[in-house]
Amino acid sequence: MRLKWIAALGLLVALSGCRTVHQPLFTSGQSAAKPLASKVDAKKERTETKDEQAVRQVAFQQDSSSSDTSTEDSTYYADSIATPVAQSIVGATSLGQLEQVALATNPAVAEVQAEIESLRGKLTQAGLPPNPTVGIVGSDINEDGVSGGRYGVYFGREIVRGNKLGYSRSVVCAEIETVEQRLAVIQQRLLTDVRQRYYDLLVAQETVTMAEELVKISQNAVDVSQRLLEAKEAAQTSVLQSEIELQNASVVKRQAENQRLAARRKLAGLLGEAELSLDYVDGNVRELLAIADFEQSFDEVVNSSPEIAALFAEVEQKRRQLQREIVEPIPNVTWQTTLQYDVFGNDIIPGFQIGMPIPTLNRNQGAIHQARHQIIAAERRAEKKALDLRQRLASAYENYLDAKLQVDAFDSEIIPKAKQTLDLVNKGYREGEIDFLQLLTAQRTYSQINLTYLQGLKQLWRQHVEIQGLLLSGSLE
Repeated sequence: MRLKWIAALGLLVALSGCRTVHQPLFTSGQSAAKPLASKVDAKKERTETKDEQAVRQVAFQQDSSSSDTSTEDSTYYADSIATPVAQSIVGATSLGQLEQVALATNPAVAEVQAEIESLRGKLTQAGLPPNPTVGIVGSDINEDGVSGGRYGVYFGREIVRGNKLGYSRSVVCAEIETVEQRLAVIQQRLLTDVRQRYYDLLVAQETVTMAEELVKISQNAVDVSQRLLEAKEAAQTSVLQSEIELQNASVVKRQAENQRLAARRKLAGLLGEAELSLDYVDGNVRELLAIADFEQSFDEVVNSSPEIAALFAEVEQKRRQLQREIVEPIPNVTWQTTLQYDVFGNDIIPGFQIGMPIPTLNRNQGAIHQARHQIIAAERRAEKKALDLRQRLASAYENYLDAKLQVDAFDSEIIPKAKQTLDLVNKGYREGEIDFLQLLTAQRTYSQINLTYLQGLKQLWRQHVEIQGLLLSGSLE
């Protein structure tokens, strides 16, 4: 009889070491979130049938796993805490190179990436079933004052019903999709900031070059005025006026150098550097691409905006949460088996019990009601974001048109006429009809017009990049 007792105890211990059953997640390919086109553009009729297709659809399948995951988990945690190595920006002079460095080194991107990895751990945890229970049981101990009774062990387990683990994983999967879209927002903000700082630096480089030319022209004017004064062909006021112009030109040059330094520092900050280890960046600030009309630009913003996609992902997350709350009242089954040794009868007595709660008073009705209205709130937030994008685009587009009008005026009228005036003055000076001071004045005027033109280009580029960047900027805010 004692051998039977030992064999039965060994069987229970073996049962307590059974592998758990996992529910792997199978996802289809990512799809872009569908915009609220039917509500934000009344001029176009679209046949969208399900905005539920905005995010990935998830199916769940029961599968058993026979391998221990402890080694894999330890490798995962070792990888997750590794910090990215900052890339060197030496030699990165083009816009594309600077963008790659920024995406690899910016802490705002790394922060959201770490959050996504943490959610992957949450996804794994959400699909794990409850652990089995094992223990010691005793009854009728010291009955009637006699040493004896029944002693044994028990083994039990809770069976999760209603595919609750699968729905829980579905909710976390949608949460990951939402954070991934938030990562896309951060990346787009970063790219917009890098592009704006890049074009600021390009304009500052040209401004410094133009300011240096203006200083040379003003210095020549001072030298010529001094010689004319010594030859008694000019008055002292001409010398004083030329010196004032030289001082103004020197101030403009120093301001341009300060602007270039500030632009370099701002760009370096986005790249994770204290100072930008570059003497210059490549590019042509005058090669500006046109932007489509307002309505077309709005369609592009709404269709491509990761902000809209993130809100649709949130809607899908709330819908999956509702599904999870609906199956919550399905009771889980708890079973337990026992083996006891009867001291008096020298027998092994097996036992078994099974039970589950009766969902009468608590049917999770409050959580279901809450989840349904959270879906409505998430849908309204998506609609509000579309309206907000239209308002922001209207302001940005207005500023873009104003800057473009100014730049176009300089391109088509002001700069050509200033150049024509300078050519005529040069011709008159060569023919002896115009003195040197008039020539220097024309050259100085032409340089100042170009300086103003460059500042207009800077403003135009900032608005252009903001619109092309889906109205997303401020990556470090």
